[in-house]
Amino acid sequence: MIDQFVAFCLHQRVAVILLALLMSAFGVYAWETLSVEAYPELGDVAAQVTTQVPGLAAEEVEQLITVPLERQINGTPGLLLMRSSSTFGLSLITVLFRDGYEDYWARQRLLERINQAVLPPGASPSLDPVAGPGGEIYRYTLESDTKNLQELSRSSAG
Repeated sequence: MIDQFVAFCLHQRVAVILLALLMSAFGVYAWETLSVEAYPELGDVAAQVTTQVPGLAAEEVEQLITVPLERQINGTPGLLLMRSSSTFGLSLITVLFRDGYEDYWARQRLLERINQAVLPPGASPSLDPVAGPGGEIYRYTLESDTKNLQELSRSSAG
């Protein structure tokens, strides 16, 4: 079988070379259009709702803040899991969404639900910043009094 394949390739050299060039061109095209992140986000789409109300005991925070928010959040499309914690003056609700839901879409639906909750005066729930479990790996700035940004970029790359 292999002998026949090799014999065919040797007799049809032009076709084999054209096929190899075509496959190479497709490979270069696929390589350049492939969208790969350096540090892909592997965690679930999640958001944390934080509400601070100074002066309320944990039981009051649970009854007045956490439970009404949980009831409103409970019908959010794509909701997979909801966990909450109430402490002195603080309510934390962590919401996880199913796979396939886009982060910003899910957060928008969550904000719509939160804004409908009836809470005591002075309680204003907020969402955490958009960041996954990987977080930021490293952040830096390049500054110089003598070099422009292009020169700085070249010197940092090498």
